[in-house]
Amino acid sequence: MVTGYINDTPHDTLEKSKELTWHTLTHIHSSADNPFQLTLTDQDPPVLCETVLRIVPKKRVVLAGTWNEQPVAVKLFHSSRHAKRHADEEREGIESLLASGIPTPRILFHGPLFKGHAYVLVLEYITDATNLDDLWQQKSSVEELMPILQAVTIELATQHVLGILQHDLHFKNFLIKGNQVYTLDGGNIENFHELLPKDMSLEHLALFFSELGVGTESLHNTLFQMYAQSRGWLVKPKDIRFLHASIKKWNKKRLESYQKKIQRNCSAFASIQKTTSLGMYDRHYLSPDFQAFLNHPESAFAHTQMEVLKAGQSSTVIRLSIGQETVVIKRHNMKNPLHWMRRTLRKTRARKSWKLANTLRLFGVATPKPIAFIEKHFLGFKSKSYFMMAHVEGQNLSDYFKHYQPDDAHFEKIAVRVLDLFKNIAKLKMSHGDLKATNILIERDQPVLLDLDGMKEHKTQHTANQAYKKDIKRFMKNWNHQPMVKALFERLL
Repeated sequence: MVTGYINDTPHDTLEKSKELTWHTLTHIHSSADNPFQLTLTDQDPPVLCETVLRIVPKKRVVLAGTWNEQPVAVKLFHSSRHAKRHADEEREGIESLLASGIPTPRILFHGPLFKGHAYVLVLEYITDATNLDDLWQQKSSVEELMPILQAVTIELATQHVLGILQHDLHFKNFLIKGNQVYTLDGGNIENFHELLPKDMSLEHLALFFSELGVGTESLHNTLFQMYAQSRGWLVKPKDIRFLHASIKKWNKKRLESYQKKIQRNCSAFASIQKTTSLGMYDRHYLSPDFQAFLNHPESAFAHTQMEVLKAGQSSTVIRLSIGQETVVIKRHNMKNPLHWMRRTLRKTRARKSWKLANTLRLFGVATPKPIAFIEKHFLGFKSKSYFMMAHVEGQNLSDYFKHYQPDDAHFEKIAVRVLDLFKNIAKLKMSHGDLKATNILIERDQPVLLDLDGMKEHKTQHTANQAYKKDIKRFMKNWNHQPMVKALFERLL
């Protein structure tokens, strides 16, 4: 998300906006009517809140707006028992960063609201900046981001020298503006006021590296050498072993935490719990049209503007626009009573796709962004299920290699990235099960994996490696009628 999107507003916008009340705050959602105003004190002008940036249910709301004619970020803490403590921790963390000379948005106002039921921090808003997570997601290659990754790594080394530790370290907490790196989220900052010891530093650096995803081991080593140089360390083999073991540990923790997150109400996701349907959806996409789909998913398949991509017995796939988004919806059908009996007590394929797609994306494996899944129930038995994902513009691999030219190095680059995709899936102890060339799209020179219905998660790396060999064998059958393409992949394998 580019954070410099606050537009100039007419002078009368503030007068027309509604007042943010205690009831509104505790029931606010990402699609809330905007703008609205927040009164801080009787003496200060109100804040014009224009956009809901983040919601942590029953704890915190983050808004973007304007105050005293300057862009601001507003953090509202409203936990029934811990609002003041959360606000104080955030304020103290920010003050600790500022006192150490670490770039972070300044506090412009802080204090109680609604008779002490809530607390507010009004922060400087850094315009025309982008968080590291968005830059990482939008990259076309690692090389283009190397200067920024190096700058953030050096920033981490600086913080560790100053004794500062970010307990909730992730890419969204780094904001990049030009050559400047800003650290966000003071609520999880601890200042030891002395140089961090090596083991603690390595453990923390491993948490940062785990965010880079699977298949980035060489990048870990490059950035670690830069970090060690910044700290003046002589790197020893045991340091590298400790770092890699810590990355593996953090990956396991991140996976366990995230797989719980995608199955419950939180700031990013919301659950659907009705008598006849269960599911989850991404709050970012919530709109009146999207809500209508959640209430009646079958209506999408009768929409006048929908386009059928696949009409099979076991599944139907369509593409259509919902609100401002172009989406793909896959409906998993029940072919006959026997098929229904076999499937009804199992985990639905839509729920499985939701879990696997989120897991792959967590570790940087490209697959269409999952938006929602819904499974229909009747008397406790499952029937149809629906999986919605973002539409990906791209050409499938089969069509892409119809134009293969042996002397064109670009095709080899794509082939390498495709095989790296398969290796990364195996590293996650997964296998696809149906690696047809049509199940891989090429979007902006990057392979994107489709059709996760047949994917399996393996308990050991050995079984994952065995399944990888089967996946490759199936993949190579795609090129039986294109011997030059087959020779290219065989050479790279």
